[in-house]
Amino acid sequence: MEHREIYLAGGCFWGIEHLMQQLPGVVEAQSGYANGSGAAEANYRAVCGGDTGFREAVRVVYDPARVSLEALLLAYFYVVDVTVAGRQGPDVGSQYQSGIYYEDAADAAVVERIAAIERAAAADFCVEIGPLRNFYPAEEYHQDYLQKNPFGYCHIPREEMRLLAALRIDPGDYVKPAAEVVREKLGRGDHNEKAATDR
Repeated sequence: MEHREIYLAGGCFWGIEHLMQQLPGVVEAQSGYANGSGAAEANYRAVCGGDTGFREAVRVVYDPARVSLEALLLAYFYVVDVTVAGRQGPDVGSQYQSGIYYEDAADAAVVERIAAIERAAAADFCVEIGPLRNFYPAEEYHQDYLQKNPFGYCHIPREEMRLLAALRIDPGDYVKPAAEVVREKLGRGDHNEKAATDR
């Protein structure tokens, strides 16, 4: 079965990239700039200016025989605060807007189904959902940043990354919001509910 791709924006791309790299079945995770003005402005300086429309995003290449799109989205939604626009954690700016961008109708159907579950559980739902218009890889120093700098900045707690990498998610599990699915998988109820609401 051939590899597939999905594009995920969720705050600083260092964290989403590193999270995806931890998940079995992910073949490649590449930081970059998605759905912005064009190649001329696809660079960190321009994107941080806030006028390019680009989102810091991660191109996730995965083997669908080993990991489902549902499992990737569950990990994504567990670490992203869906209720805020133009920020994640302490990172504020249009480039940090959360979003999920797909390339074909089959993925669109899965993304829309999962987004509907998460939307129903949120007072506000601010994640952009739509087709990928463009994607440009970020500068080399951004790639594999947290592998190169293990103690570098990350808005996603490392413990959550380890937790999600260890879970085995069946696509059929995702009929409830990610936080509920993870709580049930771990059997830790209150502890994880607090962790999810503290973000």
